[in-house]
Amino acid sequence: MIRLIGREKEMGELESFLSDEAVRGCAVYGIRQVGKTTMLRRIASVHRSVYIQAVKGSEKAIVERAMSYIRESYPVDDEPETLSGLLDVIRRICMESPTVVIIDEYPYMSSSLKHADSMMQGFIDGTIADSGSKIILCGSQMSSILDMVENEANPLYNRLRWTLRVDELSFQDTCLFHPGMDDLDLIKMYMVFGGMPLDHIDFSGQSFKDVILRRFLADGLPLSNAARSRIGSELAETDVCESIVRAIVEGNTVLKDISEYAGVPLSTCSKHISRMEALGILGKYNPMAGAPKRPRYRIEDGLVGLWYSVFDRLDEFSLPDDAELRYELVEDGINTYVGHLFERFCAEYMVKHYACDAVGSWWGVEVDEEGERVGVDIDLVAKVGESGRRAVVYAECKFRNRMMKKTDLDRLERRAKALDDRAVLVLFSSGGFERQLQAIAPSRGVVLIGLDELMGRVRAPRLLNGGL
Repeated sequence: MIRLIGREKEMGELESFLSDEAVRGCAVYGIRQVGKTTMLRRIASVHRSVYIQAVKGSEKAIVERAMSYIRESYPVDDEPETLSGLLDVIRRICMESPTVVIIDEYPYMSSSLKHADSMMQGFIDGTIADSGSKIILCGSQMSSILDMVENEANPLYNRLRWTLRVDELSFQDTCLFHPGMDDLDLIKMYMVFGGMPLDHIDFSGQSFKDVILRRFLADGLPLSNAARSRIGSELAETDVCESIVRAIVEGNTVLKDISEYAGVPLSTCSKHISRMEALGILGKYNPMAGAPKRPRYRIEDGLVGLWYSVFDRLDEFSLPDDAELRYELVEDGINTYVGHLFERFCAEYMVKHYACDAVGSWWGVEVDEEGERVGVDIDLVAKVGESGRRAVVYAECKFRNRMMKKTDLDRLERRAKALDDRAVLVLFSSGGFERQLQAIAPSRGVVLIGLDELMGRVRAPRLLNGGL
């Protein structure tokens, strides 16, 4: 039996589809490696089914691959070379007894064979309907799946009336993959690997440091190709995209600066950035509270960001043989990187626990003690509604071992009050809060959110009445 973590809701929806006599077709979609195939194989293992994982290629190659899956479960002697012949084989199986027909990565078949959608329409209207069977078409190319569901001109329109989007796992679900890790390591694992179940299976260990030593710093620096393939798996011109990623890692966050640093024409740079945004490799800062509106970009994929921020410049031939010494060389870089990721982790916490109209960051300038204008920012700004009231929340997010101090609050308060004299202040800290800060926070209406709240061991505090 295939083991699933954190997919009870999605599996329940699939079972509901299978028990609904009025609906014959289901579309399942979600980004690559989010766990769709594992779910579908689980369905196939507990129901009479035909499971096929489609590939790109010629019609003969596609059909041969599909037949290899069918022969794993059914004694079939046929050797079809066309999609029509393949569907005839599946038809006989369905007519013997109602069957769940699952075609994983169906857009590969659809894009390779221009007649696939029309033939699948006939198969659903005929075989699936006549036999009382069900069909599930799944894909990572979400636009292709949604076109089948929403575009009236598509032959499969109105044939896949049940749809299921598979999103990344929650933080709490990913913790279940690492039962031996402490709180800080669990947060680091989620910040770097997100909610992708396969990553949490592949990158397992006793601690986050253990994962880094074994999977990032082992002989051959094994993830160098993996990080690059994340960029190039769905994109052409991998070298150009990689140069854009490196430009952003080096602190170039607006399009003009990225283009110049990467040596890529502005229009080409914009095109590649848009494509990497669609794949979740890059993302935008959301300007809040009057921050400049020009888009600012960042690395959204945690593994890509970690590799290119910390490990990309390493030369294995100049590294010490001892693994602990290797780790010492990158430890500061890792800590800096996960500190930046913590701001997004806290933003996710806000969205999950509060009614947020918008969440983003603020950046601007202030005059320092020497009279110089310096760039400053506020980690997290959110427009929040609570108990019929609305307010803007300004938050500082610190992921470090030491406790937050009163000076951290004073700095946030100074910047926030200059923007909004009714500002609600929140401090997120993985290292806790000094006693002086804890003592003054209630009287100043400041909400403190630490590890117990972030790990879900205690309820999220109220925001608009000082956390009470």
